[in-house]
Amino acid sequence: MVLANYKPQEVLKHFEAISQIPRGSGNEKAVSDYIAKFARDLGHETVQDNLYNLIIYKPGVGSGASSPPIILQAHLDIVCEKNADTEHNFLTDPLNLYVDGDFIKARGTTLGADNGLGVAMCMAMLEDKELPHPPLEIVLTVEEESGMAGASNLDTSLLKSKRMINLDNGDDTAFVMGSAAGTTAELVLPAKWEAVCAGTEVLTVTVKGLMGGHSGGDIEKERGNANRIIGAMLAALDNDVTVRVANISGGMKVNALPREGTVTIAIREADKDKVIAILEKCRKDFAVQYRASDSGIDISWTADKADKTLSAEITSNLIAALTLIPNGVQHLSMEIEGLTNASCNLGVVETLEDGIKLSLMPRGASRFYNERTESQIAYLAKLTGGVATFMQRSPAWPFNPDSELLKTAVECYKPVFGRDVVITATHGGLECGILAEKIEGLDIIAIGPTNIDLHTPDERLSISSTEKTWEFFKFYLAAL
Repeated sequence: MVLANYKPQEVLKHFEAISQIPRGSGNEKAVSDYIAKFARDLGHETVQDNLYNLIIYKPGVGSGASSPPIILQAHLDIVCEKNADTEHNFLTDPLNLYVDGDFIKARGTTLGADNGLGVAMCMAMLEDKELPHPPLEIVLTVEEESGMAGASNLDTSLLKSKRMINLDNGDDTAFVMGSAAGTTAELVLPAKWEAVCAGTEVLTVTVKGLMGGHSGGDIEKERGNANRIIGAMLAALDNDVTVRVANISGGMKVNALPREGTVTIAIREADKDKVIAILEKCRKDFAVQYRASDSGIDISWTADKADKTLSAEITSNLIAALTLIPNGVQHLSMEIEGLTNASCNLGVVETLEDGIKLSLMPRGASRFYNERTESQIAYLAKLTGGVATFMQRSPAWPFNPDSELLKTAVECYKPVFGRDVVITATHGGLECGILAEKIEGLDIIAIGPTNIDLHTPDERLSISSTEKTWEFFKFYLAAL
């Protein structure tokens, strides 16, 4: 075991175990079955629904035995992002964990501490027989990262608690008490293909080396978006030369900032020198623009081949969509300094036989903001001859200043961490909003250890933070 000599071992042993089980969104059956068997072997009543959500019950222990029950909630799935030069099949391969100083990482891929560490903390609580705590209703959901279908379809009539600790917070300096509404959206442009004619050069332009990140938690960091950069380069070319798109691909997940992308273009042989000059200028301009946020940006091009391209009309519509579609921070909060109120991420662009699909994720502090962004996408679809579809809308989780869970958490925090805690909200999406709508009067707090660069292959979990958070978690549960 890679983590055998690190603390808290009672948590990290479970994290390493589930890291051996592929569990991308939509592929959670194996890990759900594993945890269900683990819980049942310990004698805990366990419900597994047809989506592979789990609800596991554990009686209270010690001083907490007569307290009201509490939900511990985490999600089973992970975002599957990897570096282009990493050989890894997320459907079959275990994550390759290693330790670098204070951090646990995975070689070339996302680590899955979002939210595997929360799952591991729940498993440790199920296994422990001595720690005092209230009766537990442990809820482990599926497909959180791809639209929150698990939480949306959870049978909450099986839950009695009006209190919930969400374990999907990646910052041990803060308690999260609110999260954004989210929408999964698609804009599909119809494809009209034409044969490549004589006197044509074909180039494939590649953008890579961007930082990427979480489309909610990192959106305000002004990191480059590979799809947007490709759109800007196409627009620069389109201003001066005739260009046709033969293929375009960028990003892997709608809720991750796209780090890499490619576009294959057809140009006239007579324009090749001019095209290279424009691309050279774009490369220099973007290197300057992103020198602080994405110093590793790399734009290159190579000769290629193509049999067909999109028509002039569809190429123009695609360039317009890539250029005009909402992307990045749209509004900042006027009440909480540094908090994003509305954003949109152009997460994935892919070429299909019958169209070009752009996948997006608008987020907002309330549905009001999402509706504004969705309206922009819908009108852009009309202007470009495309079709906009909006799926899997998740509600915001509004801040509750009178939270009893928060009051107790604040009292327990400083004795463990030796500092005051920050009370904040996140622009990321949490399942808390869905569960708050489904369970009237539910009091919620989100906690967790420091986990950095989520949704990227640079994701890393602090070991020291995990140890401190585990000590706080035990102290906090005993106080409830």
